[in-house]
Amino acid sequence: MKNSGQVIEVINRNAVVSEALKAGFIAYLPVLDAGVDFILYRESDDKTFKVQLKSRWTIDKKYIGRNILVAFPDRENWYLVPHDEMVLWANDFEYANSLSWKDNGLYSLAPLSVKLKEKCAPYLMPDRLNKT
Repeated sequence: MKNSGQVIEVINRNAVVSEALKAGFIAYLPVLDAGVDFILYRESDDKTFKVQLKSRWTIDKKYIGRNILVAFPDRENWYLVPHDEMVLWANDFEYANSLSWKDNGLYSLAPLSVKLKEKCAPYLMPDRLNKT
């Protein structure tokens, strides 16, 4: 397909939004993507999440300090993880020492290592949507 990357992004967004809908959230798509792909909001408890969708575990310096959650798949599971926490893990696992992070401010990996999967476990969807 000509725009297969775009098609995969739509499929992935729909997977995350479907889980959010089941948990009572409504998804809003910003008119301009300035680092937030979509916003999840649940009126019953006034919970809001700013979400950046990725195809794998990814950190990017442009998201630091913006209270953004990163939604990404690993095998058959979806995770919704605070970006800044992922950056802290990158320091723990020495990913922050990579040239990609140092030179470009970006680092990603797939699949998750056993240790990183343990760190991500509390953010497994759909459970993550109901945690504070």
